[in-house]
Amino acid sequence: MRQRGRKSAEGLATIVVGAGYRSPPPPPAELSDAQAAVWRDCVASVPGHWFTRACFPVLVSYCRHVCRARLLEMQIAKFEPEWRKVPDGLERLDRMLAMAERESRAITATARALRLTPHSQMHPRSAGRAIDPVPSGPRPWDPER
Repeated sequence: MRQRGRKSAEGLATIVVGAGYRSPPPPPAELSDAQAAVWRDCVASVPGHWFTRACFPVLVSYCRHVCRARLLEMQIAKFEPEWRKVPDGLERLDRMLAMAERESRAITATARALRLTPHSQMHPRSAGRAIDPVPSGPRPWDPER
């Protein structure tokens, strides 16, 4: 039961160590090594209580999309310009670029759902304070010298 009213000096002096701290959840066994590395990077970048077990399927999907996007990017980087001249060469590149775009959209959607993007972590009231209020040059209304 919580104490009502003002806290005593003794109550204020008490420090609870580890209150609200949770260690990051380990990656599920179903993930590959590369996907598990993305999982560990992701959970290490947010507070320990950020992800609940209900978020795990979305986080698993995020990790898979990131690894697929990396794989597609490696395939696109290996594409040689002379392959455009062979039949279906340009169409193959176009299909790979379309797949990469779909993966990028899926990454963005899952990151937003998990509130990993900077925009989703910033409160509207504090967003204006994050901008540097001091102008770096002369202001338009200042008289010229």
